[in-house]
Amino acid sequence: MLKRHVLITLQGVTLATTIGLLIWMMFAAARNAQQTSGLQVNFALLVAGLTIGFIVLSIVLLTKWLSRKKSSWLVTVFIGLTLLKLPLLGLFKIAPTSDFWNYHALAAFSAQGLTWKQLFLKGAIGNYVIFPHAINIANFFSLGTAFWGSAFVISQLINIACTLLDLFLIYWLVARWLSRPLGIAAALSFNWIPAYWLYSSLLNGAEPIFLTCLLIAMLALTNMVQPLPTATPNDHWVNFTIALLASFVANMVRPIMIIWLIALVFLGTGVWLHGRGPLPRSSVKGFSLFIVSLAGLMLISSPVYNWLYGFNVAPNRVSTAYSLATGTDPKTDGAYDAALMTTVTHELKVAPVSGRTYTKIAAKMTQQTQRQLDELSKAGRWGPFLSRKMQKFMAEDYGYDWVLYNLGHQRSQQARNHWWLWSRGFWNWLALIYFEILMAVALISSCLGGYLLWRRHDHYLNQYFFYATLLLAGFTISNMFVEVQGRYHIILYLPLIFLGICGWATLKSRAWRVKTVKTASNQRLS
Repeated sequence: MLKRHVLITLQGVTLATTIGLLIWMMFAAARNAQQTSGLQVNFALLVAGLTIGFIVLSIVLLTKWLSRKKSSWLVTVFIGLTLLKLPLLGLFKIAPTSDFWNYHALAAFSAQGLTWKQLFLKGAIGNYVIFPHAINIANFFSLGTAFWGSAFVISQLINIACTLLDLFLIYWLVARWLSRPLGIAAALSFNWIPAYWLYSSLLNGAEPIFLTCLLIAMLALTNMVQPLPTATPNDHWVNFTIALLASFVANMVRPIMIIWLIALVFLGTGVWLHGRGPLPRSSVKGFSLFIVSLAGLMLISSPVYNWLYGFNVAPNRVSTAYSLATGTDPKTDGAYDAALMTTVTHELKVAPVSGRTYTKIAAKMTQQTQRQLDELSKAGRWGPFLSRKMQKFMAEDYGYDWVLYNLGHQRSQQARNHWWLWSRGFWNWLALIYFEILMAVALISSCLGGYLLWRRHDHYLNQYFFYATLLLAGFTISNMFVEVQGRYHIILYLPLIFLGICGWATLKSRAWRVKTVKTASNQRLS
């Protein structure tokens, strides 16, 4: 009985935290759009509203239609939706800047035969020695450029291919958890996110690779813990290996997988508190071994990178110290600070890549963080600071803006560039409305989850709500400590969709109205 009370308390606190965060996030996204996106109540809003209506209607109708069709139709629709992105590549020529240029240039150099050590000795790596995840991103893109050439369109096609794979992975994952129709709805909801649709089609960001690896890890771990009826004994270790490698690769490009690991620990604790139920003992042992193995790999990631690239990258503590210093900077509201980067650049020029240099950078960043924390505390500015920081984090105009900043300036492109600038209101309204709908649905679903937890402590959906809220709360709260920008909240799309699907499943099951008979199929995570 005590275990059951502890589990209900954990689930209730997580749901309550998520509800509070979602309300804050919705206001922050709207406030940011009002201040920075130049949104007005005009014709662009009308067109965006009609487009949203079409998107929602297409999700509902396609879900109902595909649920009754064979899988071949599903494959055809997913491929067709992905092919809609290809005309963008011809219409808008991208001349990458900032990190996007660095990823592309380093990938091209590597594909041409230069080793990473040679690039380092030539000075091409630059400040990325303290951000090894950026080198990892370029390295992954170099695999594509080595086979198909160094044109920027290759990186664009890689990301588009990742988004196609994501549709299948989300579908398979949710279908394994709940049902085929809900898997279809989840995949279609993800496909139509306007800001991410633009960003993943036209730019070579790391987020598509990260999400694909995370989804592969989630699906493989699900198959390991709850084997398919056709699974063989060897499949357990195949799925274990796939989940472990995919998780490590995801952490290589976005070193935030510690949040997922913590969520898994809490989820595993929830399963233990509830009782193992129908889960095989081998699955429980494999799940525990996975958590320990992934934690071990994360701890030794720096030596792995040193071996992989042939020079000493900075230990994880250096990039963490920099991100904390940036994330607590009241001058930039937790966003990029050129002055801090200048400090890092100066130290690396004085003594490139040495243990003393890395230690000195970490110490300076830690001192800067402490000064900023003292300043925020003494002036009583934590509330306004976190409010502005959340606004930057929830900026849903990242898709339009990053495309705008990276448009090519060829004479032949001028007319299209002018049209892109003119259409700003439409794209940003479209992105904001869809994002607000996602969060509103997740908020309603979380409230349903709270009511379900109160009415039916032992219902199988409580564990799914627990997992989704752990992810949303974990990734949101952790970003309040480190550097933020709009595209960093892309990871939140997954738990938002998972929450919405859990709410839909709750309504369909009528579990919130009458008691249902539990079956082995609905106890997968309970």
